[in-house]
Amino acid sequence: MNIKLTRGAMAAEISPLGAELQSLSRNGTEYLWQGNPAFWGGRSPLLFPNTGRVWDNQYRHNNKTYNIDIHGFARKMEFTVVEHTADKAVFGLHSTDDTMEQYPFPFMLFVTYQLTDNGLSVTWFVRNEGQEEMHFQIGAHPAFNLPDFDPADAVRGYFSFGTDKPMNYLIPLEKGCVDPTRPTELKLDAEKMLPITARTFDIDTYVIDSADISHCTLLTPERVPWLTVRFHMPVLALWAPTAQHPDCPFVCIEPWCGACDTVGYDGILADRRIINHLAPAAHFLNTYSIEIH
Repeated sequence: MNIKLTRGAMAAEISPLGAELQSLSRNGTEYLWQGNPAFWGGRSPLLFPNTGRVWDNQYRHNNKTYNIDIHGFARKMEFTVVEHTADKAVFGLHSTDDTMEQYPFPFMLFVTYQLTDNGLSVTWFVRNEGQEEMHFQIGAHPAFNLPDFDPADAVRGYFSFGTDKPMNYLIPLEKGCVDPTRPTELKLDAEKMLPITARTFDIDTYVIDSADISHCTLLTPERVPWLTVRFHMPVLALWAPTAQHPDCPFVCIEPWCGACDTVGYDGILADRRIINHLAPAAHFLNTYSIEIH
């Protein structure tokens, strides 16, 4: 059963399966994509302990090879509801024998959803419960409805990033992995925005270096701010399946503490690009928020 939150005009629902956000609305207007599988069945999966793919779905640790799927296993697991108040919910996940077969680190993962007056904050807490250093990635994958969507519109909306500095991105190449030596500068229009069209995501995913970015705003076709995702994370991924579905009515704004693997990577897990390290008993904490305009 979904956990429901309310605060003033704001409302949210979260499923214990994957601790996945299912709905985010204000005054009855739904902002979150509702998971129509004809386009994409997800809504806002939690990515842990990896973001994107690892090369050949395999990685190495302590002279052993492990298999793990794209975006990890947390999104497919049942979380425990640790706390539930009118406008806040906390979900917890502990490592199991099954997770240890894919990922050999004991851990605790807590996800906190807190409604605000004009949006939602999401906090991740990861604790290393083992006796050796833990290596992991974590990320968000929320999908948002395009406002006033009309597939006939040449421009369906815009992204803005709140920076005048040049931004570089990578794209998935072979087997969903990237080549960090081949960055491309993100081309914006005269208003420093990225137009959203039926062809914007022909490259699949923009894996953007977000060191100089603290937020990404989705705007209407008239350039009116619709919602903003705020974060402090090293990677921002933008994706929509318009290459397969040109009439796709949503976009994903994904802040990641992690990245897709490098094409052909055959090193160890600890040396993967953009990965977090936790000493025994140490913890990791990070928050992103969704602001409705």
